[in-house]
Amino acid sequence: MSTPAYSLADIMTNILNAIQDILGNVASVLAENASTIASVLVLGGLAFMMVRYGSRIFRGIAGFFRGLF
Repeated sequence: MSTPAYSLADIMTNILNAIQDILGNVASVLAENASTIASVLVLGGLAFMMVRYGSRIFRGIAGFFRGLF
């Protein structure tokens, strides 16, 4: 029988190198688009807060104006 072309150490090294390359590419993409990602997170948080607490605020303001007129 012939010996295998790759040993277990070679296979594990190749797998770990591939994972490292993938993580490096993901990190570089995140770093390049950090300002866009931050803007989306901030705007999403503001929209969530307006949906959650906006009805209370607008209900109070509407009641105030109803009382005036």
